[in-house]
Amino acid sequence: MAEITTASIISKIRGSIKDLEVPARDALEYVTDPTFTLSKDYVNSVGIKVYKNGSLLTETSDWTYNPDTNKITIIASLTAGDNIIMNYGCYEKFSDSEITAYIKSNLAWFIRRRYKKTFYMNSSDEVVTLNGVNPTEEESSIIAAITAIDISPNNFRVQIVGGFTIDAEENKSKTDLINDIFDQFLKSWGSIDFMEKE
Repeated sequence: MAEITTASIISKIRGSIKDLEVPARDALEYVTDPTFTLSKDYVNSVGIKVYKNGSLLTETSDWTYNPDTNKITIIASLTAGDNIIMNYGCYEKFSDSEITAYIKSNLAWFIRRRYKKTFYMNSSDEVVTLNGVNPTEEESSIIAAITAIDISPNNFRVQIVGGFTIDAEENKSKTDLINDIFDQFLKSWGSIDFMEKE
């Protein structure tokens, strides 16, 4: 079974809130400063490609990206007039770190609903449990669904593995929509062990 990562949960959330990756490209000329600011926010740093005069440069040995400043610094030698092209993907609405913060706060719903597992984010921003059992595919879908509702309650349609769908309803609060998700989740998977009340 594949390990459920925060990146895979974020991907589900982006699909639900319609914040999918779009391509971006910056073309600049080197003058004296080897640091270039990307023109788009919410960059997906995984797919960045940097070219110097049409030749692909290698990440880490030829260039680095700083997500905090949204800048690429070219380490390779440059000559005034070199053409620099940066191809990358970006998102329109949210950065991964913003969505990760939403996920972290929404894990409390599992405690409120007295679910059998207590989820939290470890120091690597991965969702894990107190007893060492990572989320299942179904649980990751529920984490994604409740986070999507929190981010954008009137802008989503969620289809969960197991055959149920939740649509945004303008007459329901975020809390009601999230409770609907949990109710359908618990019904769909039959026997669920809940935490003992202390």
